Amino acid sequence: MGNQCTGIDDFQGQQFAPNISVQDEVFVEGRVPIVGQNPSRFNDDDMITVYQSSNNKLNYGRNSLGQGYMTAQKYDLRDNISIQASSQGLRNQGNVALMITIKSNDILMINQRGQECPRQGIDLVCLIDHSGSMQGEKIKLVRKTLKQMLTFLQPCDRLSLIMFDCRVYRLTRLMRVTKENIQKFRIAISSLQARGGTDIGNGMKMALSILKHRKYKNPVSAIFLLSDGVDEGAEERVRDDLYQYNIRDSFTIKTFGFGRDCCPKIMSEIAHYKEGQFYFVPNLTNIDECFAEALGGLVSVVANHVQLSVQPMNSNKIQIKKAYGDKWAYDSWKGAFTLYQPHLLSGVRKDYIFEVADYKASCKQEVRVLLQADPVEGGDKVTIEQIIEIKNSDLQNEVLPNYYRVKGAECFEQARIYAEQGQYQASQQILQNINQEIKLQNFNDPNLQVVQTDIEMARNFCYPGQFENEGRHHMHQLHIVHMYQKSRGVQINQNQDGQIISLDCQYQNNLQKQFKDQTRQIKQNDPNYWNDC
Repeated sequence: MGNQCTGIDDFQGQQFAPNISVQDEVFVEGRVPIVGQNPSRFNDDDMITVYQSSNNKLNYGRNSLGQGYMTAQKYDLRDNISIQASSQGLRNQGNVALMITIKSNDILMINQRGQECPRQGIDLVCLIDHSGSMQGEKIKLVRKTLKQMLTFLQPCDRLSLIMFDCRVYRLTRLMRVTKENIQKFRIAISSLQARGGTDIGNGMKMALSILKHRKYKNPVSAIFLLSDGVDEGAEERVRDDLYQYNIRDSFTIKTFGFGRDCCPKIMSEIAHYKEGQFYFVPNLTNIDECFAEALGGLVSVVANHVQLSVQPMNSNKIQIKKAYGDKWAYDSWKGAFTLYQPHLLSGVRKDYIFEVADYKASCKQEVRVLLQADPVEGGDKVTIEQIIEIKNSDLQNEVLPNYYRVKGAECFEQARIYAEQGQYQASQQILQNINQEIKLQNFNDPNLQVVQTDIEMARNFCYPGQFENEGRHHMHQLHIVHMYQKSRGVQINQNQDGQIISLDCQYQNNLQKQFKDQTRQIKQNDPNYWNDC
C-alpha cells in the first residue's frame, strides 16, 4: 500500500490551473505538465473526423484517420463469424454438455507488400498509480512500458495519461498520438515519480469522466489501470460510478497488478465490470509484454456491443440447467440465456458450455443462437441467427475437454474462497479432485493440459503464507482466464521431465501474439532497453 499523501504542492500546477485552456498547456522536460483539471471541461479532446452518413447518423473517427480497413479488406461480419453447436453425454451424471462455439476469422494487418494496413482508431485512457510503494524499480519499469506503448499506437489513436496517489492528476488530454504529441507524452511519462497513498476510486472517476465528456469518439475505447496497492472499497465506488456515468459507448477496462502488494480482488472485479481482464504481473519486467498483448486485443476489435443469446427451440424437449460463467443472464420470458461483451476480436474462438438435462436422442433437438453486434466501422447492427440441431459434429471430441476447462475454472474460484477462510486443506482437495477427474478422462488436448498445469501450480500455492503472497492473485486471474478464454500476458512455466518449458497463453489471437513477440524481441536485441526510463 502507498505511503501517506504529501502536500498538494507536489503536483506542480494542479492548484493553479484547474481551468487552463488547451493553448496554455505547458510541457517542459523535468516537470509535471500543466494541463486543465476541471472534469466539466474534459471535452477538450483532439478532434477526429466526423461525417454524416446516408442514414443521417453521426459516425466518429473515420476517413482521414485511416478508417475503413474492414471495407477495404472485404471483412463482412456475416461472412467472417461462424456459429456451431455440439454435445456430449456426461458420464455418471445423466446430463449432456452442450457447447456453442463462436469463431471470428483473422483480419490482415499487413498487406502483400509488407506494409501496415490502416486500422480503426483507439481511445485509450491510462491510469497510473504513482504512490509511494511504486518507488524505485517499479516506477522505472512503468515509465519504460508506457514509452514502449507509444510505438504501437498510430496517429489515428488518442491517449490520455492520468496519475494518481491519494489525489488524481490529468497529465495529458485525450490527444492524438502524432509525432508532435509523442514528445509531450514522453515528457508526461518521464515526470512520473512515486509518492503518496493510493486512491484507485478517484482515479477511475477521472478516467470515466474523460470517456463521458469527450467531444469525439474513436470506434474502440478502453481504460488501462496500473497499480500495486490496495484501496479498500474501491471496487464498490467504481461500480457506483459506472452506473452514475452511464457511458453508452462500448469500452472495456483492463487492470494490471504489480507484484504481491496489489489487491487481486479489487483489480479483478473492476476489470470484470466491463468484461475486461486482470493481469497479475509478479515479474515486473513482463509488464511491457502484458501491455503489448492488451493493445493487440484492442487493435483487433471488429465489433462493439456484442449480444449473444442461446435459446432451446422446445423447452419441453431440451432444458438448459446451467450456463458456465457468471456473465450469463437468464431471460425467463424468452427462456433464453444472454451474454453481453463490449468487443469482439478477430481471430478468436469462444466455446460456451452449458449443462443440459438428458434428452431422447430419437427426438430432434435444436437451439436458436442469436448474435447481434455493431460493426466497428459503424453502420447498421449485424444480426446472425442460426437454428442448430444438437448432434455429433466435427467439434464433438472437443466438448468434454472444454467442459472440464470451465469446471477447472470454477475450482480455482472455490479453492480461493476456502483458502481465504484459512481452510487450506479443503482448498488443496478441490484442486486435487478436479485434476484427478481430468486425468481419468485421458484427454490428449493441449489446451486442457495448460489448465492442468495451472491447477497443479495453484495447488502448490494453497498453503499459509504462499497463498497470501501470490496464490490469491493467480487464482483470481486463472478463474477468468479459463472460464472466458482470455489471454493473460505472462508466460507460464511447465515442469516436464525435469525441464522448465515456457508456454504462452493459448487464448491469444494472432495480433496479441504479434505485439507481445515484437516487444520481447526488442528487449532481447537491446541490452539498454530498460535504461530509457
